[in-house]
Amino acid sequence: MQHVSLLANFAVVVLLATGCTREQKPSGSDGTAASAASTREPKPVDLGKVRLSLSATDTEKYKHFLSDKKLTDTISYQSPDLDTAQVVDAVLISKALTLGGIDTDFEMVTIPNSERERAMVVSGELTVSGTSQWDWWADANTETVYKSDVVVPNGTFEKGLYTSKERAAALTVESSKDWAKFTCVSNRNWRVDWKTLSRLGFKNLQMAPNTESMFKMVDGGHADFTVQSFSGKPDLSITVGGITLYPVKGWKVALDGSRHFVVSKKNPHGAVVFAGLQKGLASMHQSGEVARALTESGFFNVNVKTWRTIQPQ
Repeated sequence: MQHVSLLANFAVVVLLATGCTREQKPSGSDGTAASAASTREPKPVDLGKVRLSLSATDTEKYKHFLSDKKLTDTISYQSPDLDTAQVVDAVLISKALTLGGIDTDFEMVTIPNSERERAMVVSGELTVSGTSQWDWWADANTETVYKSDVVVPNGTFEKGLYTSKERAAALTVESSKDWAKFTCVSNRNWRVDWKTLSRLGFKNLQMAPNTESMFKMVDGGHADFTVQSFSGKPDLSITVGGITLYPVKGWKVALDGSRHFVVSKKNPHGAVVFAGLQKGLASMHQSGEVARALTESGFFNVNVKTWRTIQPQ
């Protein structure tokens, strides 16, 4: 089996359209063509490397997950490497591109936070954002990015309230209004998260630039919890930067909006890459693989189906 790794070498060939020459002339009593149409030799288009963004921690997980897998094969998404939504997104993008005929080197670009990631895909520094983006953002940037078909449908994005193992086990919350007394850490640039948390009545929201900083603040006691996507681990835990946090059982947060992959229009090969992404994504939707990946990885988590959703205050 040929394995896929971050540094695997692939050949990218895009076949250019071919056609008959204008010198064809009918001849003979039966009207058949005098000669077959000549064709041009297909010329390869060098896409270079498809630049895909992830944090340093998630890049390691992405690389480890794909180290013994072939993207054209059936993949199980039950893995501790897929404990963040960002890694799941990057794997789905890689597979969709491969199934869509874009065989290339994937160059992982380390990004410090989501705001920088969006700026880089808008400018063309990134070919594809390694993380799916909200519908409202993609729609507001149609001049600079292509928006894929839906990946996470509206009304299905749920997150847990993650804290230390000890606090998760000891914390007792009776009603939605009781959450207001706790300190939550998030990022203002995660606009849907920040707006939702503010609407839910959290009076003390702390700002952190990225997920690793959020985990450090919770671990250091500077915040009670952070809101993160669920993982597929049996205990639903997430590890970032060597820190493992656990969800408060029985409660979850619902976010409004749909999620999509975005490709830079500023990149010279953005249109070709986007066409391949859409083709592969359509195939994965048809086979049920997108929904299966999100379920097996824990993003759509059956274990929290009966948990209460915090209501606006």
